[in-house]
Amino acid sequence: MAATLIGRSIGGPGDTIAVEALGYQPGWESFRQAGLRLVPIPVDQQGLRVDLLNDFADASRLRAVYLTPHHQYPTTVTLSPGRRMALLDLAVTRGFAIIEDDYDHEFHYDGRPVMPLASLDRHGAVIYIGTLSKVLAPGLRIGYVIAPKLLIEALAGHRSFVDACGDHVVEAAVARMLNDGEVPRYINRLRRIYLKRRESMVEILQSQLRGAITFSPPSGGMAIWAKVTPEIDVDAWAASALSHGVAFHTGRRYTFDGAPAPYVRLCFASLAEQHIQEAVSRMAAALPVLAPHRISSTS
Repeated sequence: MAATLIGRSIGGPGDTIAVEALGYQPGWESFRQAGLRLVPIPVDQQGLRVDLLNDFADASRLRAVYLTPHHQYPTTVTLSPGRRMALLDLAVTRGFAIIEDDYDHEFHYDGRPVMPLASLDRHGAVIYIGTLSKVLAPGLRIGYVIAPKLLIEALAGHRSFVDACGDHVVEAAVARMLNDGEVPRYINRLRRIYLKRRESMVEILQSQLRGAITFSPPSGGMAIWAKVTPEIDVDAWAASALSHGVAFHTGRRYTFDGAPAPYVRLCFASLAEQHIQEAVSRMAAALPVLAPHRISSTS
């Protein structure tokens, strides 16, 4: 909803928005539906390649950059401090907006919390998107946008045609939870639970899928991004896994052109520890019969 409203408000046909590649396809489609032209910008171990944006700004009517700087979706990397400052400076000098989708800000486990880009913005360049769906329940579908006043008014105008009322009962209940301080307390409990589940997922993956995948434990977020060894057809593995009763997304889901990519994204936050064990065991059982000497298991 936020991406749809923002896309309708910040530009029109012929305008360009830069997006992360790999990235979040539903968000991309929201901007396409608003008539914006998308330009993919690569992501590496420091996040979005900010250095490539300047050339695109010269060559097109760049209206905005859409990114997930806290835990990049899907790779989970965090945008480096140098690139954060460079992006903010570039947005001001070149006159484009930064759309910061901070979908899982509450769940950072290692080191000091990373503050949003919006917290450093002194010029009104950042449009900040957050959600309560990851914090309380996916079915709530409650999100929020923080932006300059004129843009908020434009978003509200578009929203009145898309969804005039919302769900007043649920919104009032959530507002009461926020006012009572229940939500921050609940987030703290969740953070401890998700940290334990991350640790379990890391241990079990290293035990049962060593040789099939390689990964670095994420500093935060709700999933692990792992590279699959070249000997394994990752899409064939995912198809086989379905017949074993487990589902996971491969890199193809996150590429800009739908091309295959040798990665998997494995979510741990929604699974109890015994279910993580069962899911990984089924993944191991579903592995294609390719170079079996490369796959080790201690289970």
